[in-house]
Amino acid sequence: MTLTSRAIAFASQRFPKLSSRVLASSGYTLDLGAFGPDAFQPWKDETAERQDRAWTPLVDAAIAGSPREDIAALFGALDALPAGVESLLEVGCGGGYNSALIAHHRPGIRYAGVDLSESMVEISRRKYPQRSFSVADATNLSFSKNEFDVVMDGVALLHIPAWREAISEYARVASKAVILHGLTLTDRPTTPFAKYAYGQPSREFVFNRDDVLGAVADAGLTVQSVHPGDDYDLTEYLGIPTVSETWVLSR
Repeated sequence: MTLTSRAIAFASQRFPKLSSRVLASSGYTLDLGAFGPDAFQPWKDETAERQDRAWTPLVDAAIAGSPREDIAALFGALDALPAGVESLLEVGCGGGYNSALIAHHRPGIRYAGVDLSESMVEISRRKYPQRSFSVADATNLSFSKNEFDVVMDGVALLHIPAWREAISEYARVASKAVILHGLTLTDRPTTPFAKYAYGQPSREFVFNRDDVLGAVADAGLTVQSVHPGDDYDLTEYLGIPTVSETWVLSR
């Protein structure tokens, strides 16, 4: 970790409520009850707007030719897709920013996005009215078998308690490939934790790599390619060493 990263980690943990208004993530804890009962809800309007303000300049920079590491990983995953891909469903579309990145990097792909948060979907529809967005649960998608060539998890899996069921749903709906974008992986046991995400309490998972590989195999998928993402090491926050990766899965 750089000196700046260590300073951010210190501020995040020592002053979580204050830093939650400044940082995208703060107040990491293994105590899931620290934020109180029923704390983990779909993102509200204020949270959605904060994420949108944070991501807009990142999207602009990527389209201008300077993608951040996680966006570069997404571009690499799109390049690794099999031939003939014409449609893509993003689960956990957030504010729709990945739809702009996909349209830039792989023009011609028919895109649809879903998210559990109505607030996020409203932003998506407002910013990208030419694309399709709707509210949906990743573990119970309303699409038919093989309806899309590709199903992409847009960094949603780490928020989903029933994440194995979500992977199974992705495999059901995808006819060619599945992208698991922004996985937080460790060689330690799969571990849930909590933090402030854009000021709102959020639950996430650090995934044991073999656990995810097992769920992928159970869904009838295999790892085709792996693309390293940004530096997301949670050692300073949780004592768990982690990396971020994006996986392309095929049948």
